[in-house]
Amino acid sequence: MRRVCALCGRETDILIEGLCPDCYRKTHPLARVKRDVVGIVRCPSCGAILYRGGRWVRDPRVIEKLILESIEYMGRVTNASIETLSLRHGLNTAVVKIRGGSVHELISDYDEEVQVRVRYSEELCPRCRDMINERERAVIQVRSVVPMNGLLKRLIIDVVRKETIKNERSGFLKIEDTEEGGLDIKLSDQSLARSIAYKIHKAVPSRVTESQSVVRGGHGDKVITKLSISVALVPLSRGSVIIYLNRPYYVLSYSQGGAFRLMELGSREIINVRLSEIIKDGISVPSYETRCVEDRGSRSLEIMIGNDRYVLNGMC
Repeated sequence: MRRVCALCGRETDILIEGLCPDCYRKTHPLARVKRDVVGIVRCPSCGAILYRGGRWVRDPRVIEKLILESIEYMGRVTNASIETLSLRHGLNTAVVKIRGGSVHELISDYDEEVQVRVRYSEELCPRCRDMINERERAVIQVRSVVPMNGLLKRLIIDVVRKETIKNERSGFLKIEDTEEGGLDIKLSDQSLARSIAYKIHKAVPSRVTESQSVVRGGHGDKVITKLSISVALVPLSRGSVIIYLNRPYYVLSYSQGGAFRLMELGSREIINVRLSEIIKDGISVPSYETRCVEDRGSRSLEIMIGNDRYVLNGMC
């Protein structure tokens, strides 16, 4: 005799506490995540992982252990393994595959996936911090005219890692978030610092300046200097909408010569503004929405900034 599941309404030969096997599995999972976020802190210099009790462990398997320890098993579990995990600066998601049996004997073993949120960051372990305090020779100070979002920060961090790996150098020390939302990249190799700053400059419209200071030496002794490189980002591209000098503008293009071509949304006037002027005067990014609209066979771009509506013909 076929019976009906109380949850999904399907007919079934097997009914467990009023539910079909599929619904029973959904309402009686093999496992649950005990913590909202699992913190993974890695030393960028030696690769050690911060473990329980403040211990630093130089074993990459600790990452898997921290993630699996955040899971509470509700049924009989025969195996648990991490299927996917990409550790990038900030929030990530680890997918854990669990094999086991339900809390009920009528259901055979099956696979279940659990998603664990992982916050990845880098911090020098005490041992490396003591060493680095003696050999920091360069710092790249990355700042932006508009708040840096997670995507922009990841782009900068990827540039640092790729350039360090490409040059097979060991001069990278650490990346620090600053209170004002920027990044400080600290290195022991000044030529690597210049190479990284140049790559960032190529990837994002920016102005690069540098200065040298004497750390120690002089008067006949060997002079040790520290290089400070400032990278002021203007992360705009075609399609960006900004407020510049209290007026709304649409970004048309950017030239490698260092100038933005802007259209004033109210008057449709097109102006060229040098990157240095935008850094000096400042800009803001308003809350806005864009969409393509059709009118008499032509496609136009509609931009809404609050209650103000602007239509740019032929821009879609």
